[in-house]
Amino acid sequence: MPDEDTVPEHGIGFEIFHQMKLRKNEVSQYIVETDESVTIGELLDASTRVAISLKKLNLADDAIIAISSWSHKQTCIPYIAGLFNGNIVTFLDPLVTPKDKALMFEKVTPSILFVDEDNLGNIEESLKLGGLDIKIVVFEGNKNGYISLEEFSRVTDSEVEAFEPVKLDNNERTAVIIFSSGTTGVPKGISLSHLGILSRTGGFSIPVTIILSAPNWISYCLLLIRSLREGGARVLGKNYDLSQIWRLVDKYKINMMLASIYQCSQMIKQPIEDGLDISSLGLLITGGASMPPEIFSRLKQVVPNVLILQAYGLTEACGPTLVFDLGLAKDREFHKKKPDSCGTPIPGVWYKVVDPETEEILGPNKPGELRIKSRYSMLGYYNEDSSKDFDSDGYLKTGDILQYDEDLCFFVIDRLKEMLKYRGFIWSPTELENALITHPFVEIAAVVGVPHIEDGDLPMCLVKLRENCQVDPDELVEHVNNILKDERKKLRAGVKIVKDLPLTGTGKIHKKKIREMILDGQI
Repeated sequence: MPDEDTVPEHGIGFEIFHQMKLRKNEVSQYIVETDESVTIGELLDASTRVAISLKKLNLADDAIIAISSWSHKQTCIPYIAGLFNGNIVTFLDPLVTPKDKALMFEKVTPSILFVDEDNLGNIEESLKLGGLDIKIVVFEGNKNGYISLEEFSRVTDSEVEAFEPVKLDNNERTAVIIFSSGTTGVPKGISLSHLGILSRTGGFSIPVTIILSAPNWISYCLLLIRSLREGGARVLGKNYDLSQIWRLVDKYKINMMLASIYQCSQMIKQPIEDGLDISSLGLLITGGASMPPEIFSRLKQVVPNVLILQAYGLTEACGPTLVFDLGLAKDREFHKKKPDSCGTPIPGVWYKVVDPETEEILGPNKPGELRIKSRYSMLGYYNEDSSKDFDSDGYLKTGDILQYDEDLCFFVIDRLKEMLKYRGFIWSPTELENALITHPFVEIAAVVGVPHIEDGDLPMCLVKLRENCQVDPDELVEHVNNILKDERKKLRAGVKIVKDLPLTGTGKIHKKKIREMILDGQI
């Protein structure tokens, strides 16, 4: 096995509790909507009070504490409290429909739900559909007869003083359940261990970071735990107004930003106004998909002095899996020469690229499914048989098509499930999307396969145009044809121009929903 970092013993809750006590006066959160700051000490006190109240419910050790909420100053408090007690914690995507959420609850049934007012109706309908009776605590106040977080956390100061977190003797227990994005089906609960999370959250502190996502994203979890262990503040908002993104960078002196490709495409449109100082921003990390070269080029024009780093990770692998280590001279040089690469291997992980049909291990410059093996990978999908998700050698099947070069720099090609198959010819819709994005009027493009009884997948593209632009869809088809000369790579189902594209809770384009809308005749 490659070199692995040592991690603290006794679990996440034990580790962060004692680190938080050392950092009480440091700012942990800046809240965009209310312009508030929250210290680590304030989070520690509030989380301890909730943890004490949870203990009084006599929950089982493996009880699940669930939160369905947008980002606000209290969102992470039950999450931290559950970890203090050694319980399993999870966030639920607010955008998941009640029907799908009811199916999720069949597999992952919480003992208690912490819900904000915006998501209360969704949760109530989900529980009704699933025939479940689960205790609900509402963040903002007493709503629909439910107890408020303030009431729930009323304990004495002496109880707070006497509180001690649970000291685990096994770091390989499930700590966190993070649900898959749901782009290819009902979200599944991915079980991640204390070992996995701790392995990904140590190291140096980043003073101020912003993640443009809802709390159910793994990056939210990892950055939260990292900031509580190592210090550093997070800029949080319910709905990030990307037209104000550079103002936020200036106001909070943000050093690092994590954003999806779609969010980057929106930031490109925002000029940096005179008088704004964004010099604090040194690093912008993107993930979830490969960034089209055209968007990368436009983004560099807007922020020429910001290092744009494409990384590859997946929740099943407990986050980052391939990334350039900017502390190494050779990786800095690789990043300069290959900005479209998602990085090089990291310690603690074995890698192989295989032909998913034949299982043949492939060499450099041959695209295939990436498979990885690590002690930090998921324990499995919660309450489901996950054996088919690993191969006979114990490697996790990522479902992603990648290739690597002679320098072990990896490149994302596409999702295996999103590859197009036309008359037996398999290829990536990313080629079409990258070609379309080079048209001066196109802001973002998403290609999906429309099923055809004889031919397989007929590619159709949904296009969002740049502001104040109009173009005939046939012109866009011709534009692609002039770039991709291969007769098999045609937009045979055409182009549809839309006002916007549906997104997942993690800010990625929701291709499953696009396909459903096409098949239902909504597009």
